[in-house]
Amino acid sequence: MAKRNRDEFNSETQRALALRANYRCSFPRCGLPTSGPSDESPRAHVSIGVAAHIHAAAPGGPRYVPGMSPEARSAITNGVWLCQTHSRLIDSDQSRFTPAVLNQMRTDHEARVRGEMDGMTKSTSHSNFVALGPDIVFVGELVRAESASWDIRVDHFLVGDLGTLIAFCERFDHIASADRFVLVNALGDGRQLAAAPAWRKGDEGDLLSLKLRPSAPRINAHELPTDIAANEANDIFLEHGDLATVSGVASLPQRIKMCLSVLRGEVPRHPTFGSRIKEYFDLFRDSPWLPHLVKLEVIRMACVPMDDITAEHPYTALRSVLRVRSIEQLPSGQHGDWISFRLHLDVEGVGPWHCDLPIFVPTDKQAPKHKD
Repeated sequence: MAKRNRDEFNSETQRALALRANYRCSFPRCGLPTSGPSDESPRAHVSIGVAAHIHAAAPGGPRYVPGMSPEARSAITNGVWLCQTHSRLIDSDQSRFTPAVLNQMRTDHEARVRGEMDGMTKSTSHSNFVALGPDIVFVGELVRAESASWDIRVDHFLVGDLGTLIAFCERFDHIASADRFVLVNALGDGRQLAAAPAWRKGDEGDLLSLKLRPSAPRINAHELPTDIAANEANDIFLEHGDLATVSGVASLPQRIKMCLSVLRGEVPRHPTFGSRIKEYFDLFRDSPWLPHLVKLEVIRMACVPMDDITAEHPYTALRSVLRVRSIEQLPSGQHGDWISFRLHLDVEGVGPWHCDLPIFVPTDKQAPKHKD
């Protein structure tokens, strides 16, 4: 007998459900972690999480709705992240676990995660998001800092896992220099790595020891070079019969807007230039985590030198930004493919500085795949 077609979640939807649930079971009073390390090898991990359908993926399944479209059945709104035990429980007791109950279960769990995230950002603790290279983001804390080395505790992976971390260490010498970095949201700062990270088990958990390159040089914002100006519609325009130009501090908003609006991988001559905000937006849309991930990208472009062999001296994409204090997504700040954020920065030659900027995030375009 042929296997009945099922409207399954794709891998991106499953990952998004898991991330929005913080990889914990959404069942009330469970909250069991659904992924963790395996003893099989240093790179192996175990997963007991299930992207469970609220309305079944095929006829005969729990809570199946015949008139529902395949797209709706495989949409993230038809899913809830559960451990294997509670996934089986909800399917064996359909009268108790109705679609309304399961939708509320997901909503309540994501609200709890959101509350934990909000509490973390308002805490006096330095525990916050940390990025290590382009494929790893985790919640952790900077526990030791010297002039050329940092020790960071790893609490929980958000993007990537222990296997990804070990692979990053093993491949370090073959990774583009612009992708050898550490970024710490709590500091609003980051550094290029001088050597592969060292990972070890400590009394307080998993610890990373990092050797750092010196902080990248910055340009006084008053000395930023002249560039062609663009108006609010992102078009060049004439002023007194000539192309309008902008320079110095006045050019900083335009530079930041341009750098953050280019997708990483779009510029063939500079494959590591551009931001990953599009990728994060696709995964964390309407999530409290999105501004934290945008902040990591601004830190990277402010602190990590670009790969440019023609440059006489190393320079960062944002040139004058010393530190990223905070990033806020503005309410009702989305207009088409433009999303508005408020940036609070420390700028060389200016000091504390802030602005509201729209960032281009194309909703109908696939983000380029980055390569090492």
